[in-house]
Amino acid sequence: MRKLLIFIYIFCLFVLVMWIHLQHNEVLSDGLMQYYVGNFYEDTKAQNAVAGIVLNYRVYDTLFEALTLLISVVAVSHFYHGKEDEA
Repeated sequence: MRKLLIFIYIFCLFVLVMWIHLQHNEVLSDGLMQYYVGNFYEDTKAQNAVAGIVLNYRVYDTLFEALTLLISVVAVSHFYHGKEDEA
C-alpha cells in the first residue's frame, strides 16, 4: 500500500510539473544567439563556432558543471563506502 501511495504521489508531481512546463509560453529574443554567431571569430579567433562558444563564452558553466558532477560522485562514493564499513 505504501509503494502505491508513493507511486501516486510521484505521478501526480510529474503531471503537475509537466502541466506547469507546458503553460510556460515566454518567447525570448534571439539577440544573444545572433551575437554569438556573428562575433565568435572576432572574440575567440576559433575557426569552429561550437568550440569558440564552449571554450570562451561558456567555459565557466562547463567547468562548474564538471566540478558539481565530481563533488556529487565523491559524496555518493563516500556515503556508499560508509555503508560497507557498518555491515
